[in-house]
Amino acid sequence: IDYEEAVDVMSAIGVIDGVGGNKFDPDGTLTREQAAKPITYMLMGSNAEKLGVESTSFKDVAASRWSAAAIEYCATLGIIDGAGDGNFYPAGKLTGYAFAKMLLAALGYDSKIEKFTGPSWTINVATMGMEVGLHEGMENVFGNAELSRQEAAQMALNCIKAPLVQYT
Repeated sequence: IDYEEAVDVMSAIGVIDGVGGNKFDPDGTLTREQAAKPITYMLMGSNAEKLGVESTSFKDVAASRWSAAAIEYCATLGIIDGAGDGNFYPAGKLTGYAFAKMLLAALGYDSKIEKFTGPSWTINVATMGMEVGLHEGMENVFGNAELSRQEAAQMALNCIKAPLVQYT
């Protein structure tokens, strides 16, 4: 594991879980639904485990899916979006840019104000991510490539250390 401290800390505080069978799968690619869980836990703490849903905003996320409550919570807060076709694609792979955008939204950054949408969203996300330190210790791996679970742990740890944003 390249980001062992981050994996250990995030696992110890309950933000990131393994994939079952007592395995973490550090090099496995983070999925869209797996990203919703740590963000929900970072914002709510252990109260995240008490979330439940009776229905969801997305055609392809059943209310009984393990990740449905976290997906719906993040969608309600504007942290995550669907694909624009009514689907979320929960098992879809996530890039470093996309996870950084989610983490920045969790910190309070407004996607419209910061221009995290549109043709240059990745540049704006990368710039803001660097400013707040989301990429500390991982500048060589951040970007448009699929994000591994251990890289996500490092970004989540960096996010916890970053300041929250408040607009006036």
